Amino acid sequence: MTTPMTPPETPETPTSLSFGKKLAFSLILLVIVGGLAELGANLYLRAARGYAGGEFLQYEFDAYKNIGLARNWVDTRGVRHNSQGFRRDTDVARDKPAGTFRVILMGASTAYGLGGLWPHIQTEYEVLDNSETIDAYLEPMLKERLGIANVEVINTAVPSIWTHHHLINLNQTILGYEPDLILFLDGWNDYFFRDRWHDQFASYAHGEQASAIMGPPTVGSLARMNGWWLFRKSALVHVVARAVRDLKPLLKRPGRGQPIVLDTALADLSYVFERNARKMIERNALILRQEGIPTLFMLQPILALERDHMARMPEVERRLFEFNIAAWPEGYETYIRAAVPIIAKRVEETVTPLGGRFLDLTGIYPTSQGQIFTDYAHLTPEGNRILAQRVADEIVTHREQLVKIRP
Repeated sequence: MTTPMTPPETPETPTSLSFGKKLAFSLILLVIVGGLAELGANLYLRAARGYAGGEFLQYEFDAYKNIGLARNWVDTRGVRHNSQGFRRDTDVARDKPAGTFRVILMGASTAYGLGGLWPHIQTEYEVLDNSETIDAYLEPMLKERLGIANVEVINTAVPSIWTHHHLINLNQTILGYEPDLILFLDGWNDYFFRDRWHDQFASYAHGEQASAIMGPPTVGSLARMNGWWLFRKSALVHVVARAVRDLKPLLKRPGRGQPIVLDTALADLSYVFERNARKMIERNALILRQEGIPTLFMLQPILALERDHMARMPEVERRLFEFNIAAWPEGYETYIRAAVPIIAKRVEETVTPLGGRFLDLTGIYPTSQGQIFTDYAHLTPEGNRILAQRVADEIVTHREQLVKIRP
């Protein structure tokens, strides 16, 4: 009897995953990869950028002046903001202690002590410690030279602000701290505009996204709002966005724009300055005269004015200078050198009749040997120390006018 043959087994065809399972698997994989990337970015920020947890950004939205310093913000590389939003390690007593000479420093990024913004040329001064800012040097200088035991120099500067922000900040915050002397350090941000359509308020670009978010609910505003949220909440997005920002100077074509015609540019400058920044300076001076608070208005140093001192510049500072000049339209250096004396004269003429003093700081480094600038207008610790010394000289020389301790 013949045994029937068993047919060979055919291999089973693998069952393909359903679309739903594929989608779920892809989403899980995406979450894992995204989570690892987010964790890696967070660790990078902590190791390389001084991140200490909490807010990534050192600024916060302010309903009145658009932008302020994030309170209690810390960069472990040496930056600390107190709970009042000042660049200071400790809080400031609202009720000023008896016998205290309280000086308030107002201004933008140079007064704040921002580090260099051109890391493709130099990273050494990316961050300045709280002990390396103008106020940190000025405070002990004044204590010693004025013979006053308790001197406070409080840094209330906020990077990117213009002179109209001072007008708001004085009324909103500063006057409540009973200042005995106010120092304004300004110039670069809003003194040298040449566009006759410029408007001190409408042209301000750093609105901290407020206009897009609070304005008409468009698709663009929705994207802007979500992008801003991610920039402040996602370490990965924050790192990528900062990397793109750091690449911009490398991608910017030197000499962009039309060459500057000097006579036309200076005429436009006078028109714009008179209708914008000068009015804000005048109104700040008027308020402080009414309050009886001595005031020193200062014009900040600018790298583009330093060609005469290139021989004593370190090599890296010469490269900073050359990049600075090449990044502007042809004729810019000639323009800024001609514009500064005009602006200095106009500011002095504005504040002097109102009881304020003016100090031009654009030419205070003729004999310095070390590096002074970290980019177009920000200073090294040595640059800040020399500037503080010059300010201390001015205060001591004009002590009768500027040093009045208010009860």
